[in-house]
Amino acid sequence: MSKAEPSPIITATAQYPAPAVIAHTYVRLHGVQTANLTVHHARTDAARVALNWGGGVLMTFFNARAAQGVLEGVAAARATLVYLPTEVHPMQDDPYEAPTVAIDWKHRPQYAAVSRSSVTPDQRRTVKWTDIYMGPITIQVLDRAAYHSATAILREAHRTAVAVCLDGPEHDADPTRDDYRPPR
Repeated sequence: MSKAEPSPIITATAQYPAPAVIAHTYVRLHGVQTANLTVHHARTDAARVALNWGGGVLMTFFNARAAQGVLEGVAAARATLVYLPTEVHPMQDDPYEAPTVAIDWKHRPQYAAVSRSSVTPDQRRTVKWTDIYMGPITIQVLDRAAYHSATAILREAHRTAVAVCLDGPEHDADPTRDDYRPPR
């Protein structure tokens, strides 16, 4: 009697690889932002902090270094606040704000914060905003209320990541403080 060799298990993902990859996306923030933080597997190698931001942006930080880097990128935009309005009025339904975006932060991102402006199609006013480029995502901040609340959310995510991730003590410096020095 011969033993039959087990057949390999082929998953649908292995059979049918993803037909496309989203290489870059935009997230537009205006008004006061809200979020929920969830911690999984605290103080283990698998620790992560999940951030559900307003129901449309899902960010997962796999280490404190990544959380600190994202907060650092947003904090770098502070100098552009002088050009932003305090709060913009709620906009009509914007089809580009409806999708949900999920991003896993496993590494500290490179970033750039740029003040932007454009004249409206009717040529009656100039709209100003800040673009924060961070790898695969650009965060467009339309007003100061969005900036300050987003910074508070990311500061809390960073504090949480410092507390639950194994690399926390190495990356506990707060990028929003004036005496902050980025790691080399």
